[in-house]
Amino acid sequence: EMQPGPIDNVQVSVVQNLNLYGNKDEEPFLPYLPQFTSLVWNLLMNVTPLAKHDALATISIRFLSSLIGKLMHRKLFEGEGTLREIFGKIVIPNLTIREIDEERFEDDPAEFIL
Repeated sequence: EMQPGPIDNVQVSVVQNLNLYGNKDEEPFLPYLPQFTSLVWNLLMNVTPLAKHDALATISIRFLSSLIGKLMHRKLFEGEGTLREIFGKIVIPNLTIREIDEERFEDDPAEFIL
């Protein structure tokens, strides 16, 4: 199954909304931010390398990176193993080139880069 299913699409939409709240109207969102951050983090840790999860991985990484970029949210990421988990379970696995990526690059290199 290469196409995202309904649950995958709902997860992407929820994380997109969290990203909007976190960036646009942060004050009412602050009390819930640690719990949502943890949920998105756990969701991202369990995302498979299948193409159908690309959108979920991308939006989840975008959400977490937007928080990491703000000093006021530093405490959410100060745990001892956090940096190790970020690189070991998020960055490195998402740097690998899959067969489908190679095929997409061969079909249309310009579109693949965009």
